[in-house]
Amino acid sequence: MNSIQFIAWLSLCVGFQDVSQNSAEAFSSLNRQKVLGRTRRPNNRFHPTSLGSSFDEEGESTRRSFLSNAFLISVIGSTLSGSDNKANAFEKTFPSDLEVIDGLDLEQLKKKKIKQERERTESIKRELEAEPFIFRNGKDILGSISWGFALWLLAGSRSNPLVKPIGNVLYDPEEDQWLKDRNDGLFSPLPLQFTIQLGCLFVFFGVLADRVLLLLADGDSSVILQLAGVAIIGAATLELGRLASGEKRLTRDDADQMIQLMNEFDEFAASRIIPGGNCHRSEIVKAFRRYYAKYRQADSTEYPLSDLEIERLLRNWNLRMGNEDMSSAGFFVGIQINSKADAFR
Repeated sequence: MNSIQFIAWLSLCVGFQDVSQNSAEAFSSLNRQKVLGRTRRPNNRFHPTSLGSSFDEEGESTRRSFLSNAFLISVIGSTLSGSDNKANAFEKTFPSDLEVIDGLDLEQLKKKKIKQERERTESIKRELEAEPFIFRNGKDILGSISWGFALWLLAGSRSNPLVKPIGNVLYDPEEDQWLKDRNDGLFSPLPLQFTIQLGCLFVFFGVLADRVLLLLADGDSSVILQLAGVAIIGAATLELGRLASGEKRLTRDDADQMIQLMNEFDEFAASRIIPGGNCHRSEIVKAFRRYYAKYRQADSTEYPLSDLEIERLLRNWNLRMGNEDMSSAGFFVGIQINSKADAFR
């Protein structure tokens, strides 16, 4: 503790001592006046206002003494804080251009660093050109696999255009039903072995894409890996769009069922629909269900058929007949239900 701190501490103690003494004197005076008030005669009673005025005078002197000591302490404290922060008087700003520090030229250091980075980039390029399929670290392997997966999704996954030509080379279309369905324009699941072969092929495509992009990016594997992640997100979004829009082709079973439904609707139309007038789609849907008892319930487990599918059959048949398409309100113009042929109506 230095001398200034000791003086501040001492002043603080003296100030509180004065406050305590003044408070003690005030309270003792108060007690004396209470005693005197009790010994007086009834006609000469003690008034509380006189006691309050005396106590206020004592309290006022106490407050003044305490405030004077507090002011002294604050002055000493500010002097103490100013003496400890002498370094604040110096300027803390630095020059914007530092040319030489400890005998080192910063411009030369900058040129040296740029030269080293250029030499490292040229070395990576020479390595890639000499051995393009060598993997320097785990990022190169992960980047190649990621690019292969992104290309697989972009090409259409299991419906990519390489399935049929490669499948016809490796398999016999007459013996493998899945390949026969693919050649007929239908969708069919791929065998596991063929899926693995296609996966290896697209990994090879991913390695090629990764090597080319590494040459363009000066060998920065981190940047290429980030680009591969972005490509996967975009390709996955495109694949989900294909699935949602129904772009994936029908299987053999779906195609056979669709052909059967079209033939059944043609038979129904020849018997129950006549030209002229107009009708609503709901009328034709109800007539179709009355005509075929197996489609009477839309939620049947054996023959499920929704109203939307019947409407799709109706619109397809109506366009093949050369009529106008359904209106926005659901009406068809130029056709109507033959009520005379409907025995259940």
